[in-house]
Amino acid sequence: MFFVLAASFIGAVVGKLVSKPKPMPTKTNRTRPVLYTAAFVSVLLMSAGVSWAQQKPTDPTANAAKADEDTIVLSPFEVSSSNNNGYAAATTLAGNRLNTQLRDIGNAVQVITGQFLKDIGATDNQTLLQYTTNTEVGNAYGNFAGAGDGATLDESPRFTNPNQNTRVRGLSAADNTRDYFLTDISWEGYNIDGVDLQRGPNSILFGQGSPAGIINTRTKQASFKDSNEISFRVGSFGSNRATLDVNKVLLKDELAFRLDVVRADEQYKQDPAYSKNERIYAATRWEPKFLKQGSARTIFKANIEFGKVKSNNPRT
Repeated sequence: MFFVLAASFIGAVVGKLVSKPKPMPTKTNRTRPVLYTAAFVSVLLMSAGVSWAQQKPTDPTANAAKADEDTIVLSPFEVSSSNNNGYAAATTLAGNRLNTQLRDIGNAVQVITGQFLKDIGATDNQTLLQYTTNTEVGNAYGNFAGAGDGATLDESPRFTNPNQNTRVRGLSAADNTRDYFLTDISWEGYNIDGVDLQRGPNSILFGQGSPAGIINTRTKQASFKDSNEISFRVGSFGSNRATLDVNKVLLKDELAFRLDVVRADEQYKQDPAYSKNERIYAATRWEPKFLKQGSARTIFKANIEFGKVKSNNPRT
């Protein structure tokens, strides 16, 4: 359209210029050749404009086809940490077990990303819940006693599993879940991709859960992208912690394997208190190509963990 208007404008200007009477040495009329030339230029510009207009709509189609080849479709039953932006998470499985935008969840949900866990050095409930909303945790790194509300305080039941010494909204201890399965095994940050904290009785477990809510941990899953990470850190009184995280693609876009290992030795000012944690975790993901039919696909996921914890937790 732009070229058509430009051609009409040029033709009009040229016509104006050549229409003015000029003294000629002879009576030969030179106006017609100039008009013919202007008309010819206008036709060329108009044809170029039409050609440009016909070719332009084909470009987005080609780009869209190329983009579709690089698009990775995620399952609606899982959440990927690649969508997170620093401390801000976009989606969660909390509420309905489907990948849902946080703004569409009707209950109180706080999603802790893996980046936030790394930055504050959190590896369990004791080191995380002191930074979250409406939550309390006991023990050496906690922010409340958690020794009962009777006439005699007793903290001995908390020595065997200090990870469950929590309180949400001042009510009671929250249920601990792993991938939304109830568990009494304390979580360790070496194989955790994020934490979903649901406050109040309106949680995924509904009437079967604690009125305080649940603390759900999302374990790391095998992905179709190679990655390696090794970390080592030291702390007060001789504490140290080493981790290994390896993800390997065995068959492109079909089979992947992940391995996570941790050895944590926590020491305290109080002797002879200590806590030694050794664990190994493996996960695999298989999406067989022969089962992909159109938009339908089949995903096989499996994970297993072995560990040993020896401790003599400090008295608070």
